[in-house]
Amino acid sequence: MIIVTHTDLDGICSAALFIRKYGNNVEIQYASVKEAKELHQSGFSPDYTCDLPKIGRSINIDHHKSNYEDLVTNNRMSEDDLVNPKASSATELVFRYLKFSDDPVALQIRELGNLADTAQLPMEYKPLDVILNLNNSNYIVMRDISNLLALEGKNILETEWLAFQYKQVAKEYSETRLKIDSFIEKYQIFPRILILDTRGKINEKLAKEVFQPLFHFNIAIIALVYMKTPEEPLKISLRVKKSEQENYDVSLVAKALNGGGHRMAAGCNPNPQDFPLNLINELKKIKKPTDSIETMIL
Repeated sequence: MIIVTHTDLDGICSAALFIRKYGNNVEIQYASVKEAKELHQSGFSPDYTCDLPKIGRSINIDHHKSNYEDLVTNNRMSEDDLVNPKASSATELVFRYLKFSDDPVALQIRELGNLADTAQLPMEYKPLDVILNLNNSNYIVMRDISNLLALEGKNILETEWLAFQYKQVAKEYSETRLKIDSFIEKYQIFPRILILDTRGKINEKLAKEVFQPLFHFNIAIIALVYMKTPEEPLKISLRVKKSEQENYDVSLVAKALNGGGHRMAAGCNPNPQDFPLNLINELKKIKKPTDSIETMIL
């Protein structure tokens, strides 16, 4: 059995549920959205694709609105696929697909996947989140996390493995948070729609740490700009504040800029030559009349 899943915590939790169900012999491949599309174009066809666009003739378990629309438009949805944009996470759908019910560890994994993908991850999970973010191209670490979650559930937080791994990254995380806190202290007043460029200022793998502290202010949308890899010189992650989720749909912005996602969370890789005008123009289409849009550098 071969499963391709996303490199974020929702994808990791989805993998953990398959391992919980079928054991450590399950082959897991971790991929970004871009890598998943390349695998599809190469003709590769795993058994399952989770939290990603459908690869080949695999069974697709996903909750991204853009993926659902693409499958319907191109007539690629099969009876076996479970793609539901209204689901909290792909983990939630994998839980249903694998027919878990009262397994306590599986329930904990489902809860973690839901919390992670609805931007409600408790601080107690921060060490795990930081380890994953700084190792999202290290497939050994991602497999270790998947295996430990499948075995321990929430108790992964008490393992020696987690303590050791966090010790390796704690200093960099602390330094990043200091830079974010200094930025917030310097400005304190922010626009309703903030385009925040973090390129060259902090480790791109920790760029998403800006969301939680900044959403304590009167910001409705954050468009986070960072460089993910040399092959992706401009990456934009869009997030909507939870209390504003009924008022905005950032998936429309991402889709217009060759990306996709959900109402509250989406991403894209626009042409660097057109930035930031293309992003601002798309944000203007979803903003309210009184909303201000401003670009700031961390």
